[in-house]
Amino acid sequence: MTFTYSIAAIFALILVSILYYRCQPPLSRPQKMLLRVLRGIVLWILISILLEPIAYYISSFSEQPQVIFLQDISRSMELKKGGKKKSEILQPSLAKLAESYRQAGYKVKHYPFGDGLSGGKENSLLMKSLQELSDKGSLKNAAAIVLASDGWLKDEELGSLGSLALPIHTLADSSREEIPDLEIVSVNSNQYAYRNEPNLFRVKAKATNFSGSATLNLFIGTAKVATKNINLEPENEATVDFEHKFSQLGFFGYRLEIVPAAQEKNLGNNSLPGAIEVLSEKEQILVISDAPAWDNKFILDAIGSNPRWESIFYQAKEDGIYLAEKRMELPGKSLPAVMVIVNNGKMKLDSGTLQQIKANWQKGSGILYQGLPIAELGEILPIQRSNITTPYQGFIRLTTLAKEYPMLEDLRKEQSKLPPLDYYYVTAAKGAEVLASLNNPQNSPAIVAYTAPQARALGFSFLNLWRWQLMSADKGYQKLMVNSLTWLSNKALGAYSAIYKSSYLQGEKVAIRLRAEDEIRISDLDASPEIRIFDSKGTELKRDFLSRKGKEYLYEAELKDAGEYRFEISEGSRKTGGRFQISESRLEERDFGFNLSLLEYIAKSSRGKMVYPDSDFPILKAQRIQRTVKDEFALYKKWYIISIFILAFGLELFFRRRWGLL
Repeated sequence: MTFTYSIAAIFALILVSILYYRCQPPLSRPQKMLLRVLRGIVLWILISILLEPIAYYISSFSEQPQVIFLQDISRSMELKKGGKKKSEILQPSLAKLAESYRQAGYKVKHYPFGDGLSGGKENSLLMKSLQELSDKGSLKNAAAIVLASDGWLKDEELGSLGSLALPIHTLADSSREEIPDLEIVSVNSNQYAYRNEPNLFRVKAKATNFSGSATLNLFIGTAKVATKNINLEPENEATVDFEHKFSQLGFFGYRLEIVPAAQEKNLGNNSLPGAIEVLSEKEQILVISDAPAWDNKFILDAIGSNPRWESIFYQAKEDGIYLAEKRMELPGKSLPAVMVIVNNGKMKLDSGTLQQIKANWQKGSGILYQGLPIAELGEILPIQRSNITTPYQGFIRLTTLAKEYPMLEDLRKEQSKLPPLDYYYVTAAKGAEVLASLNNPQNSPAIVAYTAPQARALGFSFLNLWRWQLMSADKGYQKLMVNSLTWLSNKALGAYSAIYKSSYLQGEKVAIRLRAEDEIRISDLDASPEIRIFDSKGTELKRDFLSRKGKEYLYEAELKDAGEYRFEISEGSRKTGGRFQISESRLEERDFGFNLSLLEYIAKSSRGKMVYPDSDFPILKAQRIQRTVKDEFALYKKWYIISIFILAFGLELFFRRRWGLL
């Protein structure tokens, strides 16, 4: 840099000497000197910018390396172990190590941390604290980090410790205190149970510093329904099975709880909640047809694919319905889940059968009607008979409304594979929705759905859809029938249900799960459910969307104040909610002892060491850090350089004109 600008100065000096060697009219010596200086400044700046417009300044200096001491000040550090607070137990080791680093030539800096460097004592977040140190530039000259903590950190992940490129030495207490801890590790159960049938709850439990018998309780809602004893050994998981029969239909929350051991202090892991939906026992589906046909056969095959369904086939004749050539009546005591009626064009039902079908519909039985509508059932069918009773052939086309009905998804995917169907001209009943139409000039209805307060009905105005089964590689016809029957029988008891704990500790993350299903009991993972949380006064505190977690949705939040809360989850017309409370007890107040396994993990992950009070910890003498700084100086960007150039150039012109040189 100096060489370039020296060359510029020499060139400027030579040029001004030549330019002002002789002047007309002659000037005095001081006048010549002034003009040479002004012209020299102008030429020097101009040549410098042309040769090297950006100047670089390189400076070298040394800095003293420093060691960062992070001291945990969360509430768990105030808990006592062996009569002393945990912070007091670590203090001698902390002071000794800090002095050793000072004597070795390091600069020691202390930072307290909890919920970050400037947060409260309700949490212990190491990664947040390290990030704040990095943002402040405090890790720039750091040679190591010393962590004085009990190890009960609440960070979601610590996997990025290795990327710090700094060893983290963890202070640990070598004394042992045998505090028992019983924990429920997991609970496995079916998503659905069936009324009056045994349902299995498989529980895994574990013990720390405990050996002996423990008691497990199963709660359904708030009622304790079963108790079992289990033998536990330290650090070994044990499994116990509960069986329970539900006598009622509905959506039930359950909780598995292990009774705390004597002197157990950590009670946050002694229970685990869950939820289960109870469905009715084996559902009965009636199939009524006027004649043997392939439609009947494939519908019965679809029913048989679900072990929870039982089918009964009746053939309708003029004098009644028959089961295996024996005249019967529809059962009046047991209510079928769905009634399937297939009319090939000649069905006549006796008055008793008509009356029972209508009675079942009023009580909640779904109806799947296929073929030519019967006038006598017009008040409950979604499709109505027209003046034309002759069958025609054509293709069906789904309407935009079909997207709202998940049972038609397979039909939509393979619509191009559907064969020509035999259909009847029909009209849609009042209040019904047309989900598919036929390719005739009238666009007559093909598939019509109707939802009444007590039951649902689905009408197909065509026959011989079974041919689709022969063309579909993915069993599209069977899926359509199974999903349609599920939709007709489903009352959606658990279609939108929240799973949550009723009580949390201060500092504990509130976790609310949502089970969302469509109307054919398939997990609805394309939704965007929104949650709102309110305090006891009704003030809205949080509003956010739940995120997908496996086959459910999950929302997690941190609420600091003790008290009662309620939440609402909604999307469109679907809603659910619940209540929970945050107790006065704090999560940090249950972190007894030292989490030595996590402290060891932190040390190993960062290539540091665990430091015990009686351990030898050699410290290398500090080597000053040599740094070289290269600064840029852009001449053409500096306003004062440009100002000097313009001023010198202007003054030279002024004096040249004044002294007669222009």
